[in-house]
Amino acid sequence: MNLKIRIATLLPVVYLRVMIAKIMEAGPAAKNLCTAGLRNNHKRLHTDLMIRAHALEKGMSIGNIRYGFGKPKAIALLKDLELYIDLGGDLDFVSDCCSIIDKYLKYNKNNGAEMEAVEVPYKSFIKRHNVSINDNCGIYQLSLDEIQKLSGTSFDLFSQSRYSNRDMGTAPIDRANVEKALKLCERTPTACNRQSQRIHIYYDRELINKLCELQVGSRGFYDIFQGVALICSDWRMYGFQEMNQAFVDGGLYAMNLLYSLNYYGIATIPLTMAHKAHHVQKILKKMSISNNEIPILIIGFGSYKENWKVAVSHRNDWYTYTTFDK
Repeated sequence: MNLKIRIATLLPVVYLRVMIAKIMEAGPAAKNLCTAGLRNNHKRLHTDLMIRAHALEKGMSIGNIRYGFGKPKAIALLKDLELYIDLGGDLDFVSDCCSIIDKYLKYNKNNGAEMEAVEVPYKSFIKRHNVSINDNCGIYQLSLDEIQKLSGTSFDLFSQSRYSNRDMGTAPIDRANVEKALKLCERTPTACNRQSQRIHIYYDRELINKLCELQVGSRGFYDIFQGVALICSDWRMYGFQEMNQAFVDGGLYAMNLLYSLNYYGIATIPLTMAHKAHHVQKILKKMSISNNEIPILIIGFGSYKENWKVAVSHRNDWYTYTTFDK
């Protein structure tokens, strides 16, 4: 073997290259990540407020909801919307956030919850800032009949029928359909055809609970899952300069699997695995997965109810984030 190639593949050299690459990434990341100085910059605070407002919307879509949930979060959101406005934030975005709070208040009040602690500061806020309310938020009521009609239609219609489901049914799913969905994903593209995906399917209740507890973002509804799929990528399939490609390839596979499960009549919800390195290692150890794998996300899955609710989760129009020949 050529001496230069031998040296380039030595573990200490690769380790040093990874360290240098991460140091070079650290500068732009520290400068641009939304968590850096978010309370001094309305664009960064925007992201934080979006996540927190959506949490109220998601809460309304959970099946076994505790009415009156989230009051401290809603009050804190209103306070930080004041800061956002003071920093020069977008008033249309303020309208979107307040519209979620408006739907949240009505939803809980209509189900008998006392909401004065949120309603009083909310009404004061929208009056003070002359905020208009829109309907691009809240929850949709969906039916199994609608989903089944769309499953065999053209992709432009079928692709719009998938929603994250936190209100699943109890009818047993056909595990053969899960395997059909996995088969359908075999042609998912990966960089240079690496096929680095490593998929772990769990049906055992104890293992589902353990993984979801470690994931931490599905408390309150993971008991409805009949199974979970943990999507990982194998580090060994990449060089030091393409470590982020593992997340790209894993993300492509995950989206394909979400569509495929939906095609076979299985309800799904993607759950982030974006954790600090030490927690990722804890997850791998607890789930007895080799540390050459990196978790990308979890897909919780189960059956559809006859009727259920989902978060509207309003999407921006494509032309607001797309440029041509710029």
